[in-house]
Amino acid sequence: MSDPPDVSVLTPVYAAEATLPAALEAILGQVTERTLEVIVVDDGSPDRSLEIAREVAAKDPRVQVLTKENGGEASALNHGWRVAKGRYVAILEGDVEPEPDWLERCLGVLEAEPEAWAVGGYLETPPDDPWIARLAGYEIETKFQSKPREAKHLTSANVLYRAEAFELAGPFDERLVNASLDSVFNGNLVKAGKRLIYEPTARVKHHYKTTLFSYLRRQYAYARFRVHNEILDLYPADRFLALHVAVCALAFAALCLAPLGLLVEGTPRWVLFAAGPALLLLALLGQTPRALHYVTSRKDPIALLYPPVIFVRNVLGALGYAVGLLMKTLGRV
Repeated sequence: MSDPPDVSVLTPVYAAEATLPAALEAILGQVTERTLEVIVVDDGSPDRSLEIAREVAAKDPRVQVLTKENGGEASALNHGWRVAKGRYVAILEGDVEPEPDWLERCLGVLEAEPEAWAVGGYLETPPDDPWIARLAGYEIETKFQSKPREAKHLTSANVLYRAEAFELAGPFDERLVNASLDSVFNGNLVKAGKRLIYEPTARVKHHYKTTLFSYLRRQYAYARFRVHNEILDLYPADRFLALHVAVCALAFAALCLAPLGLLVEGTPRWVLFAAGPALLLLALLGQTPRALHYVTSRKDPIALLYPPVIFVRNVLGALGYAVGLLMKTLGRV
């Protein structure tokens, strides 16, 4: 019987045929002396993801491919970690490309700091990705710039855990499907007194959603399940985000109520007419400095669309959070 690998890499996959080849090439190309097993879990993909994974596995014995009916990333990760044999377990999703030294940088942290149970790295935005993917990436990178080393949350896009973390904090809550599963899992570790470390030199390229609809749908899901996080400000920037979501929601509500101004007389009419546009302007101006920063620092004029996109995203976020609160009150997820 062969010795267990040093590291098990879990790669949950759903409809990732466009990004999976580069992701697996980067994972298998890690510059390390450690032994690896790469467990690709296809979550019932409707495209060629499973076929691609099997083609790679046929060429590299380190790759194992598991299949299951579609149930979400949480169930895919649970399916994978239960067969993982490594002393360390990494999660690298099918839409990321880790730099060649990603694994060694993460392992270096865990080996130097025994009290740390997880380490995650920096998400870099590929400049050639579709416009909405770039906007999403720019925002996440801004959040990471203020992220402390002693982290409250590490994204499942790229993270390395001690194998014991899954017994302590797991399994992933499969009711959360594709959103907040990692933050709830990490919250369980934090409650148990375990440290999470953010290591910005461990970098991956992250390909975000490629259409506006898929981006907005995913953001709604994040907000919908965020009520299950005991730690709401996962990043320092989330405090401003919560305020901006409230302003956007009020602006949308005021715009919807504006026609009522036709039914009243005097001052209330003008308040109803003016409140919506005023709050909308405030919401857009609140994101304009960041948009201009992206235009100049990234040399990307598409960033001028950032304020209206974030306004729509935050209105849906407020709706999702309200739905989540209602479902939680009713004892449902």
